[in-house]
Amino acid sequence: MVKVEACIRGDAAEETGLFAKAAFQGGADTIELCGSMHLDGLTPPRESIEAARLAFHRPGLIVMVRPRGGDFCYSSYEIAEMRREIEIAAEAKADGVVLGGLTSGGEIDVPQIGPLIELSHSLGLKATFHRAFDAARDVPESLGILIQLGIDRILTSGVPWGESGSALDGVFVLNQLIQQCAGRTEIVICGSVSPENVPLVLKELQPWKGDLSVHAYSGVMENDKTSERKVRLLVDAVSL
Repeated sequence: MVKVEACIRGDAAEETGLFAKAAFQGGADTIELCGSMHLDGLTPPRESIEAARLAFHRPGLIVMVRPRGGDFCYSSYEIAEMRREIEIAAEAKADGVVLGGLTSGGEIDVPQIGPLIELSHSLGLKATFHRAFDAARDVPESLGILIQLGIDRILTSGVPWGESGSALDGVFVLNQLIQQCAGRTEIVICGSVSPENVPLVLKELQPWKGDLSVHAYSGVMENDKTSERKVRLLVDAVSL
């Protein structure tokens, strides 16, 4: 089974509630709530998390935890900020968080990220590693490390961070990752995913074990808003 995740804009509580409701009614399995999408997604305000929770009436509310734009190499102060943001997400009754962090050499920052994953789990939250994964120096090695750390999900397009390309361009790498993880963690496929191209992406994938999700932002929007119709089209498309 392929699950659908709708990424929704979470800067203002009122519109967040409307977007979360559209995703819920469209049949999305999960939503990823992000603020500041012009910076590729930052931690949303607590009020938006609470609004999304009221509108999304099933498990699957996942909250971005990213303190700033730019690179993924964080100071100890920023890590402390991320810890507090994870706690706030739990207090607001989220089901999971999206986080990540690399060393200056492009490796998974185990001493910083490992404790954040542990904290998330201790609060009953699933932990997803965001697209810092695509910025890692050695993607297969990074996958192995994240599995050892107990990550629940990994968001990836299969295309190096900063390069143009969609999930269709990343299919070769995606297949490698799916086979390597062998169901030990969930791969969440992103990268210009839409109802129109997702059947092509899925057709190119080798058989997989465990859970697999597709993640869309602009692909489920109409008139700059999350669209119930587009979400439902994506849900239908993964079943073709």
